[in-house]
Amino acid sequence: ALFLLLALPAAAFAHAALIAADPADNAILAESPARLSLTFNEPVSPLKLTLVRPDGTPFRLSDFRLEGATVSIAAPAGLAHGTHVLSWRVVSADGHPVAGSLLFSIGAPSAAPAVAEPVDWPLRGAIWFGKVLLYAGLFLGVGGAFSLAWLARGRDAVRAVTAFLLIGLVAAPVSLALQGLDALDAPLSHWADPAIWRAALSTSFAWTVLIAAVALGLGLLSLALPGRRLLALAALAGTGAALAASGHASAAYPQELTRPLVFLHGVGIAFWTGALLPLGLALKRQSPDAPAFLVRFSRAILPVVAILVLSGAVLAVIQVQTPDALLTTAYGRLLTAKLALLAVLFGLAVLNRWRLTPLAEAGDRQSAVRLSRSVTAEILLVLAVFGVAAGWRFTPPPRAAAPPTYCVFSPISVDKPSSFAVRAAAMPVPDPITSRSTTMSLACVAGGA
Repeated sequence: ALFLLLALPAAAFAHAALIAADPADNAILAESPARLSLTFNEPVSPLKLTLVRPDGTPFRLSDFRLEGATVSIAAPAGLAHGTHVLSWRVVSADGHPVAGSLLFSIGAPSAAPAVAEPVDWPLRGAIWFGKVLLYAGLFLGVGGAFSLAWLARGRDAVRAVTAFLLIGLVAAPVSLALQGLDALDAPLSHWADPAIWRAALSTSFAWTVLIAAVALGLGLLSLALPGRRLLALAALAGTGAALAASGHASAAYPQELTRPLVFLHGVGIAFWTGALLPLGLALKRQSPDAPAFLVRFSRAILPVVAILVLSGAVLAVIQVQTPDALLTTAYGRLLTAKLALLAVLFGLAVLNRWRLTPLAEAGDRQSAVRLSRSVTAEILLVLAVFGVAAGWRFTPPPRAAAPPTYCVFSPISVDKPSSFAVRAAAMPVPDPITSRSTTMSLACVAGGA
């Protein structure tokens, strides 16, 4: 699964950000333009392009063509004088819709028409909840099936693991439909519209849903068929591949590094959290296999946690880039909340590992009961982490908001045309998130023979 994921083209996982537009934001034109253009840092698929006239009437722009990373749009003929609003909604290749707008005026500025779109909170809440359920299915369901196949000898948690797998199988197509609704900015009532499903299937998130559905199905089969270890192992690998198939983390560069890290991070989460439910039930019911199950889990979990911490730390550095972004960006604040929950979770795990586990392994029933309760608390903390992580669906990481760098080359010698220098320059660079400009200056020299 990881090999197939790495074989996919790198451009298929990029995060789109607007880097240029013609007319530029707040430009004043002498006459009506023939064409409008939006240039992104990666190729995009337009979903909705609208021009709002000075009188507030919207005009759907359907005549456009794609020229690499630029969307070139035919402007309506004879645009009236005043301020117009060009709004767009495109889907980036990481599967997330990107929307924005800019103003330009013809002749002289006028009062800008209102184009603010209210947030569809029911849809946003449904997307968030669907993400949490999909995480629960993959991590607690597939991870639980793997634990039952490789670590446990009893069948105490088969029903509970089956329930999470079924929840995941329901959440997968529902999440895909919600992706389509969000892509087209449509209300929940339009979920059955074929256009919604076509829009959803055109995004990379469709690959996540497909791979996740296969992994969940393999997890179910591992509970019922012979050869359950191989089936469970394939399901665990599928969980990592599903997470790496779309999303902010897999879109980061260098993808030769980030995709395997996302894969390993997902597999590690499923291994750890998936074992909690079967282990907690085995301890609570005082299963004869519980002490041996606990020993096997304790021996395996330390290297898994090391992989989790290392992969998570590298991905966090790539995504956040600077420490101040942990508090100054929405993405960073969510990461900070997740880290706080993980600190409590790791602290509880350390307490369990070094204080309660030795006594429970020795057969102390009271310690086993206390450990079972502590494992239940770990599961609740894990669900809280899922909830925080699902919030990343609505905010880009700081690295995606970094403004591009431009260099201006000029010859410094007529006799040596191969010699070039970079002129010191100060230029406005559009911020892809706020649409405001930042002045950047650069001065470096490169010499040729």
